[in-house]
Order: sequence, then C-alpha cells, then structure tokens
Amino acid sequence: MNRPFLFWQIWRAGHSKPPAIARIQQRRLGALLAFARARSPFYAHHYRQLAPACTALKALPPVTKPMLMADFDGWVTDPAVTRAGIESFVADPALVGDLYLDRYAVYTTSGTTGTPGLFLHDRHTLAVYDLLWPLRGWLPWLGVRRLLAPLRPDFHEVFVVATGAHFGGAATAARLRHRYPWMAGRLPTLSVLQPLPELVRQLNRLQPDALTLYPTLLSLLLQEQRSGRLSIHPLLIVTSGEWLAPVVREEATTVFNCPVRDVYACSEFFYAAFTCAQGWLHANADWLILEPVDANYRPVPPGQPSATVLLTNLANRIQPLIRYDLGDSLTLRPEPCPCGNPLPALRVEGRQDETLTFATATGSTVRVLPIALATVLETTDGVRRYQLIQTGSAALSVRLETVPGVERSQVWERIEARLREYLASHGLAGVIIEEAAEPPRRDPVSGKFRHVWSEVTVPVGTDRRP
Repeated sequence: MNRPFLFWQIWRAGHSKPPAIARIQQRRLGALLAFARARSPFYAHHYRQLAPACTALKALPPVTKPMLMADFDGWVTDPAVTRAGIESFVADPALVGDLYLDRYAVYTTSGTTGTPGLFLHDRHTLAVYDLLWPLRGWLPWLGVRRLLAPLRPDFHEVFVVATGAHFGGAATAARLRHRYPWMAGRLPTLSVLQPLPELVRQLNRLQPDALTLYPTLLSLLLQEQRSGRLSIHPLLIVTSGEWLAPVVREEATTVFNCPVRDVYACSEFFYAAFTCAQGWLHANADWLILEPVDANYRPVPPGQPSATVLLTNLANRIQPLIRYDLGDSLTLRPEPCPCGNPLPALRVEGRQDETLTFATATGSTVRVLPIALATVLETTDGVRRYQLIQTGSAALSVRLETVPGVERSQVWERIEARLREYLASHGLAGVIIEEAAEPPRRDPVSGKFRHVWSEVTVPVGTDRRP
C-alpha cells in the first residue's frame, strides 16, 4: 500500500464536509461489496436474493457474530485462513502481536453478546489504523507541537490492559513493538490483573508520557494520585473498552492535569471513533459506517439511543463486515459538534460492568476491576460464556457455559483455581466462590449480555494499602 497517499486520504477526509464523506463511503462500500460477493462464499449466499449491482446499504441484510462464526471458513476471503488454523494460533499466548500467516492481525473477544469472536485485519486495514491514531487522535488532542513527542528517546506510552490472550489492546501494543523495534522499550504493557499497589509501583517507575487504560481503573488511580501514593505526570490519558463517565473524565483531567480522551474501539474496527474536547466521539466515517437501529434493525433518528448499531468496516477485506450487529447502544448528535470536527458526533453506551468491593478478614475492603475478573475467565480453556455476580461481601457466584464436548467439571476446577489464585493475590483468600445452578443469560431489559456485577451493597471500609 502507498502510505503517503493513505496519509493524505485520511487527512483530507478529516477536513471534508458530510456530502464528501458520504461519497467516499459509497465508493468504498461498492468496492467492498464486489469483493465480498466474489471472494466470500458466505456473502455470495447471503446476498443471493439481491441484484448483483445492488449497493444500497439498507437493502443489504444484516449479519451477526454467531452467524459469521458459524460459517467462519466460508466468511473469510483467503482460502489459506481456516478457523482451525486461527484457533491453533490464538491458543498460544506467546504469539500475541504476531501476524497470522505473516499478514493478518488477530483479535479475540467474547463481546456483549456472549459469543466468542475471532477477528482478522489485513495489512491495509492495519495501515489505516496506524494512521488514524496520530491524525485523528494524538494531533487534535495535543496539537502539532507535541505530534513528534513519541520520537523522543525518553518517551513512554504505557498500556494497562487485559493480557494473557489475543485481546485487542494487548495485541495492538505487541504488534506496534514488533513493527517499530526502535520503540519497543517505549511501549510497555502492564497487566490489569495485578494488585493495585504493584500497578502503582510500576507506573511510578515508568512515569508514562501517555497512559492507555480502562475507565474503571482510571477511577481507582484517581484516588491513588490524589493520596500521593501514585505520582505520575502524563501528557495524555486515553481510555477505552468501557464507558467513560463525564464526571470521571472531568475529575481525571483536574487530578492529572492533562487531557483525558476516550477511544471507541472494538475488535471489529480498532479505532472507530475518537473523542473531542467537547466530550463527543467522532466516527471515522470515511473508513466505516455506523447505523443506529432499533431491535428490528430499523433506523433510529439522531438524538435517540439505539438498541444496537450496525457496523460496516470499509477498510478490511479478509473478513468483510457489512451491516454487522455490534451490540452497542449509540446516540448520534443531531447538530454539528461545537468543536468544529465535521465527522459524525456520537455517544456510546458500551460495556458497563461493575467494580466489585469485597470485605477482607480484617474488616477492610478491596476493590476488584471487572475487566480483570473477565480476563481470568476468558483465558480459561473450555469457557464459552460466563457471568460473575457478587452475592455477598465475600461471595462470588459464577454462571457458566462450557465449550461443547469439554468436561464441565474439569473446566470448573480450572476456573475455581484461577479465581482463587487471582483473589488471593489481592488479599481476598477468604472469598467464597460458587458455581451457579442457572446458565448465563441476557439482561431482560436491555437484552445485553453483562459479565460482571454486584447484587449486594458492601459497606465501604478502609481500602487495603501496600
């Protein structure tokens, strides 16, 4: 691919008016549809009732993750890619960040639907992502003067993410270290699984210039910075993976004295949108299409939250995603954003699992991040779907669905052992872990598949400290 030309395309589209963006979308959609029909047996069959020349977006039947995963080998457009091969690849954590067949990045996810996903991104798509970040993220957030800050020898961008598998954040950080070896030491990854005191110690040592993490962790680090136990001075804080509450963003901006920005990212399109100074996410609409819809896939007007959103990835060819049910609730801004960015402005209600607070034997409390607990389950062999519910001040219930053909009792033994090990590392060896009789199920109101929440109110005591 011609990176200078791609750079120019992204820069120019970011300063174009909506009609020009719409023309770019339609041109790229037409090319994507022609490619998918010709190279993906799944889409050839899925569109069999449509006229071959049909490029009207709303005429295209939507797709879902279960539908695509059920016909994985028919969905991909490279015959060399198979589900068996991908599953063998992602089974090895040592390969996180490597390219499958030396040409495809791989992200794994469980997602809010509860159906595990395997998502590939070709080299062209990765080039798009790599240029979207500096042009639509870093540059608007920090300005031209700091655009070249990552080139400083002492620059550090620290990623505090879920590790141990091919999750999007960890895999992207590892891929960047592989692609840019001269920056490898400047892009360290810390595991969100480690106890808060240890994480604070490492952040104090690394002194990140940029810090990427989950909003729930940011809430905990706020208190650590305010107390003086954490003392870092980043140029920028970036959150992703969960909903960033405006009050947390405002407080963090004050406490850390730097911009706090959010990225709408998913395994299906890694940089879908970036926030502006007004707190609105701006979709990278030249490379993807987001359609807010109701439960019956009918369009939802701007200003109203959707039941879900249909995503079309206009960049990726290895796994065409065309009107894909992403599962998030999205609200489009009815009028132009006051920040002046011409790209569509929106807000997203993403993953909103709860930080759990457990009581210790000494009467203090320890807060446990939902993304950390989720990571323990999602990296345990044999787990298909799960839910973790706090049922007491020191009790945790696990709803479990195992992979077909796997002995359930063996999966439960692994889960129980790993949860006990994780909780014990946080001073919570006394937490009771029980296997629930009922299977995982969706929220009856939202229809979403929540992973971690509490059904009790735990009295707040003195937090456990180093």
